[in-house]
Amino acid sequence: MHTGRLWLLSTSFASSGAFVGSRYCVRRQQGSLFSSLGCVRETSVREERVTRDERLFRDLVSEAEAIEHSTLLGPAIRAQILGESSLVGVISEVISARLARATSGIMLPRDLLKKACVRSLIDDERPGQDIMAILDRDPAAISCLQTVMFFKGFHAVQAQRVAASFWAMGSMSSKHVALAIQNRVSELWAVDIHPAAQLGGGLLVDHATSVVIGETAKIGSNCTILHGVTLGGTGKERGDRHPKIGNNVVLGAGATVLGNIIVGDGATIGSQAVVTKEVPPGMTCVGLNKLLDPNISFNRRETVKKREETWQYEVAGYEI
Repeated sequence: MHTGRLWLLSTSFASSGAFVGSRYCVRRQQGSLFSSLGCVRETSVREERVTRDERLFRDLVSEAEAIEHSTLLGPAIRAQILGESSLVGVISEVISARLARATSGIMLPRDLLKKACVRSLIDDERPGQDIMAILDRDPAAISCLQTVMFFKGFHAVQAQRVAASFWAMGSMSSKHVALAIQNRVSELWAVDIHPAAQLGGGLLVDHATSVVIGETAKIGSNCTILHGVTLGGTGKERGDRHPKIGNNVVLGAGATVLGNIIVGDGATIGSQAVVTKEVPPGMTCVGLNKLLDPNISFNRRETVKKREETWQYEVAGYEI
């Protein structure tokens, strides 16, 4: 009887162990399945980006070939567009050619700049998104060629992305390279974007002159920024001190947004507005922190009275 009891207990433990082991195997299989789904989703996004970039590159080449024999533009077109084999190659050639111009005492070697541009942008989907945003939202954009060759807002943003990759390396030498690129961008295009600022994809910086974006600023996806916009600090803070801009936000010409505040998704900041308080999603802000209710018709719009409850917004929801 004693032996039988031991046999029964051992059998029970063995069965229990097998059951637990089976559950573990199922969990591992489920984990593998979820991982596989994640890989499939990531692969799908990557393939979509590659397809979009290839389409943009074909359009770019077609437009370039149409004016290849232009006396004035022909040499630049052949060197910077037709001499490259990919969209990233074209963007890197265009940006490095402009950054290498000796406008100050600091020389930035063009060949090294181009390699840095390619390395920074090769796996980045945002440049293609930026081109699509410009063609979609800027009525003055007549071609992909114009956007890549002559749109200084696009140039400034891509140069900042390259500078950001150097800044992210963390060493003092790489940060100084990033700051040198920032300085050159400011000299060339009158745009001052700190290398540590985080810029989402689909960004349209129209006209671009006098745009200033501070070190800890974050900008979500599909935003539009016009000339003269400042995303700055109040001068009274250190550390995280600049605005956080949500997705699909429009910042009008000359708008100034100051401090570590949040501008919610879909908000509009009017021209010459000064904003020092948070703006809820979908709202329009004009003047000095004046909110307009978008649900009221234009002829009957009234300033929305300040609500007693504190408006809160989850920063983690941003796609930066």
